[in-house]
Amino acid sequence: MINLSINRRLDPLRPCRPTLLMGFATLCSLPGVASALELGEGFDLAALTTYGIDPKVSDYFRSAARFREGTHAVGLRVNGNQLGLVDARFDAQGQLCFTAGFLEKAGLTQPKDLIREVTATDQACYDFLGAFPATMVRLRPGVDEVALVVPTQSFREPQWEAGHFAQGGMAAMFNYDVLGFDSRSRSGASRFTSAYTEAGFNLGDWIVRSRQFYVSDNGDTRAEHLYAYAQRDIALLKSTFQVGQLSTNNPLFGGIQLSGVQFSPDGQSRVPAGNSNAVVEGLAQSQSRIEVRQSGVLIHTTVVPEGPFRLTGLPLLNGTSDLDVTVIDVRGGRRSFAVPAASFAGAAPAAPGYYFSLGKVRENTVEAGPTPVVAMGSGTWDLGRGSSAGFGLLSTEDYWSAGGTLSSVFFQRVSVGARHNVSRDSRNSMSGARSSVTMSSPVFANVDVNLSATTQTQNYRELLEAGRTFRGNELDSRFKNQYTADVSWADPALGGFALGYTRSSQFDGHMTEHVFASWNKSFKHADVALIADSQVGGSRARRDTPLAGNRRDSVRDDDLSLRLQVSVPLGVDRRVKSYISRRGGQSRAGAAFSERVNEYVNYEVGVERDLSAREQSISGQVDLMPRYTRVGLGVSRDPLGSSYTGQLQGGVVAHEGGLTFSPYAVGDTFGIVSVGDIGAAKVENPQGPVWTDFTGQAVIASLPAYTNSRVEVNTQSLPRRVDLKNGTQVLAAGRGSFNAVAFDVVTVRRVLLTASDQQGRPLPQGASVFGKDDRFLTSVVGEGMIFLNDVTESQHLRVSLPDASTCLLSLDAGTQTDNDKFYQTTSAVCHGS
Repeated sequence: MINLSINRRLDPLRPCRPTLLMGFATLCSLPGVASALELGEGFDLAALTTYGIDPKVSDYFRSAARFREGTHAVGLRVNGNQLGLVDARFDAQGQLCFTAGFLEKAGLTQPKDLIREVTATDQACYDFLGAFPATMVRLRPGVDEVALVVPTQSFREPQWEAGHFAQGGMAAMFNYDVLGFDSRSRSGASRFTSAYTEAGFNLGDWIVRSRQFYVSDNGDTRAEHLYAYAQRDIALLKSTFQVGQLSTNNPLFGGIQLSGVQFSPDGQSRVPAGNSNAVVEGLAQSQSRIEVRQSGVLIHTTVVPEGPFRLTGLPLLNGTSDLDVTVIDVRGGRRSFAVPAASFAGAAPAAPGYYFSLGKVRENTVEAGPTPVVAMGSGTWDLGRGSSAGFGLLSTEDYWSAGGTLSSVFFQRVSVGARHNVSRDSRNSMSGARSSVTMSSPVFANVDVNLSATTQTQNYRELLEAGRTFRGNELDSRFKNQYTADVSWADPALGGFALGYTRSSQFDGHMTEHVFASWNKSFKHADVALIADSQVGGSRARRDTPLAGNRRDSVRDDDLSLRLQVSVPLGVDRRVKSYISRRGGQSRAGAAFSERVNEYVNYEVGVERDLSAREQSISGQVDLMPRYTRVGLGVSRDPLGSSYTGQLQGGVVAHEGGLTFSPYAVGDTFGIVSVGDIGAAKVENPQGPVWTDFTGQAVIASLPAYTNSRVEVNTQSLPRRVDLKNGTQVLAAGRGSFNAVAFDVVTVRRVLLTASDQQGRPLPQGASVFGKDDRFLTSVVGEGMIFLNDVTESQHLRVSLPDASTCLLSLDAGTQTDNDKFYQTTSAVCHGS
């Protein structure tokens, strides 16, 4: 082994840090030189010359490994969190400059003091280390990364003031959700079709939306307009203003459909209704259609396969009205149960501030009478230490109501909330009250409990019930008490347990209960689940003949369903499950195979046998996401008949650049991302992955308002010749804004050059290659090969040979048509200078 003479003894086992310069691997691999590069010590120039290395290179690497002076795209990590790429500027000593853009990207506070003044404001270096001396900066030029560990008080807090969030923009949107269900059997045919659409636009931070739906159930068709409104956040008041056809969001009173105006704290608007933690759980005995209604309005419908189902993210009209859930199987049998509002209202506590609504009720509350004008207002105030209180009033000509709330957090674990409402129906001279209490807490490790109780007097009236004349036993059929309980427990050894219980009793003594319980455990080679769904005292629709229609018989329904399921994974994307279920006196057993083919295709096929009737059925389901929409198709067949389902979902955005389609529904705050003109580029965003179309554009369907959101291009989805200057951008979008995010595409020409002298001999290994302004580029590796990472123009390269002579290489910019080819090869002759 040949040893180089250096200034002092070095540890030969120290690893060689990769350098930023392509082609320096030859120098880095030499014994002793690696250590000298790491420690920044002097070199034996004669030894470098012996190895054919230009001694001038030693000047560049005399100090420790460092970033070159200037601005470079580097990876940024703050307190262990990857924030993507950022343009970072370094001084002549390779030290980081905390520019305004860098601090913005890192989400850090901008200090007042500067290290030094510069002409360009965006290049000013702020004294961040002076303001937060506990900060640790780790520069890693070998992997192009800057890692920071900063104190928590240095993070920038979101601010309401204009200029801190993206604002304005103009674009139109359209969402669609079309569902079809067709069943044919010996007893007749059943066909159901629904279409939900939402249309609107964003303009100058105004949000304009209109939502409507169409339903056809066995020829009985109806179309309904749910709402149409304009909305804007008012920064000065930190509130949201709405005008048009609205659903009131006052936390003290039931949701009311009215035409008018509404103000609410922005905290209420930042949490969409669909994020209120309302959960609908149940067990479908066959492929079934689920209908969810609130305040009598159908807000959601979907088809679920046989087995347990769980619906979340529902588009609630408000947070104070119960949900009515109907499960309709392929034979037309119906099961219904209610999800009390008290079970999910506590999950979305009222934002501190003032609420006000004024308008004309859209429903006719009194027979043959005009719809009343209603005004309601309330306030919620912080009381400190996790406590808040609220009070409000609602009034019409013949009705008024008052309500109050109180919530608090005890022992930093137990959340308790109480609400009390009183009402007065002047037309019928009736007064009543309703009270509810909620409690949620992690009792101890891995155990969560949520409880609620609601009670009302017989004469309590909601606004829509005021002035009505109740007939027969209609008054006695109203609920008197409602109770809910949800308990979950997770144990590594015993598995996960969950129990949901709802009980409702009426003034006539009738009682309904719904229980949903589950246990699941993951073993080494299988997952096991046991599910129970019980309903007592509900009502069911009997369809003895096709002519029975939707007739509902009031009978007591004691209904218990049990299901044991074993699921075995076959690799990462395949799974086989088998199950046995029992409902009443009927038992079924079945098996299914599911596979995720890729990001666009999932499917499941199964077979089931009725153990009582000894009949067999088969079913299949495929879910497709062909990048710009979502499609679901299903079929099932048994000896009695067949059923077919289909669903189409997605959104469309019309903007300055044209029409762009999205597989997701477009929200209040959205945008368009462009990756040059590159099609099929995968972009990660808060809603989920999207792919650019043939114009290089894709929809960012939903952005959370007033907080940072990351938009990142998956560079592996790009052609190999295409690079990005910065593959990650962080947005802070104001509510109602339309955001255009553009990623700068750099088409890189990489060249592997085979260079020889005028006699045809390969240039010697280790010869240094210099470019414009005598800048070191790389060195010659074996067989005269020179790798150039980015050739953007014709240029002349100077090669410094070991004998101190030089020669010149001429390289044409050329063209490269194959974007998926990582580099091109060419040859050149080095002429003496």
